[in-house]
Amino acid sequence: MATKMNKPETTSNFWKNAVDGHIHRILAVLQENLSRSNQLQQSFLEHQAQTLQTIAAYIGFPNLFANTKSSERPVITKTQLEEFGTGSIAKCFGPDFEILDQRKSPRIPNGDLLMIDRVLMISGERGNLNPPASITTEFEVPKNVWFINENKYPGIPLAILMEITLQPCGILSAYLGASLSLPADVNLFRNLDGMIFFHSCPDLCEQTVTNHSKLLMSVLSGGMLIQKFAFELSTDRSVFLAGESSFGYFRQTAMDKQTGMDIGEKTMPEISDHAIHGDYQQVEPISIFPRGNPSTKRHLDLIDRLQLKEKGGRYGHGIIIGEKKLSGKEWFYENHFFQDPVMPGSLGIEAIVQGLWAFVKHFQLDKIFHNPVVDFSHSDPLNWKYRGQVIPANSEIYFEVHLKSHYASDTTTNLLGDADFWVDGTRIYSIQNISMTLREG
Repeated sequence: MATKMNKPETTSNFWKNAVDGHIHRILAVLQENLSRSNQLQQSFLEHQAQTLQTIAAYIGFPNLFANTKSSERPVITKTQLEEFGTGSIAKCFGPDFEILDQRKSPRIPNGDLLMIDRVLMISGERGNLNPPASITTEFEVPKNVWFINENKYPGIPLAILMEITLQPCGILSAYLGASLSLPADVNLFRNLDGMIFFHSCPDLCEQTVTNHSKLLMSVLSGGMLIQKFAFELSTDRSVFLAGESSFGYFRQTAMDKQTGMDIGEKTMPEISDHAIHGDYQQVEPISIFPRGNPSTKRHLDLIDRLQLKEKGGRYGHGIIIGEKKLSGKEWFYENHFFQDPVMPGSLGIEAIVQGLWAFVKHFQLDKIFHNPVVDFSHSDPLNWKYRGQVIPANSEIYFEVHLKSHYASDTTTNLLGDADFWVDGTRIYSIQNISMTLREG
């Protein structure tokens, strides 16, 4: 039943909690009614690729796609994706989307955070926000790209893997016409939660990473749209991760009422006064994270202060605490998103991963390796929930990792923990089963 919102100001907390409760109920519907989705049929994709190659050869252009790593011609090019990021949405999706160029509309990341080179296939009925709908994209990982040169640990940052994984979901949602179907002021697109299971973590440098994603469900209620997607990443037809994630479209007023993870009782930080405590070992980030070959942006400088404890915490196996002061001029606000600056949740998780690496280095858990390789795979999938955002008005982020286990053998070192992430005193992220494994390269 609809209710008018012109209530006295004294009821503001009631409505604030009601909106948050409504969002949580929608998410509960998704969780209760969706079992783990099957992955996209590999045989279908292989048949599709073979058909396109046959057609190209038949019409006399066997080298038609020679300028790309893929054997398939893009249906959406890198130039069109860049338009979607900061320019004309209509130039990406067609004239039906011209009205979105005249107003603030959801965008994909741009510049240094755009992790898609081309869309090879996209399907679904325009104007129909229900399944079936799917997308296939590719991203070529360059050898000397900023996120490899500046990474604090060997390999590709977890944040980048998450961006490669999640960005096609936003493109598929936009292609189906979500913003055309919603009121003009429902113009903020946010990741809400997700799960990733790592089958393996291959060396992706100079590899082409293929993303297959599909829409699982859409729930439209109270002027908000919540959608859930399944995805998988592969190289050379070998899948190395798979998972699911939910996204939502919201009004600015809903985001302004951010209450975080704790609608009711607050979850307080381990060190509530943010002071330096004697039973923690303070670590200077510069001693753990050498500069290497950073760009002037220093994209991955996500921690100003670190405190570590080898024992203790929620599970008794150690705790990692990290903090960073924010200026409001951080590089990522320009790239995520156009007209809607917000810190990517993936970079919040990346700060936590850097905390794991600091624990490894400080307590010399890597000393047995000559050339360590970092792996995020574990028998338990990585899970995350976002119930808030970091914007230019915020001044400090703070995280804690409570280690559930850490062990070292002759061949492997592993850390596994749960983490929480605060901004200006509000807990906005919750992460379970974040893992880091070291092996000899």
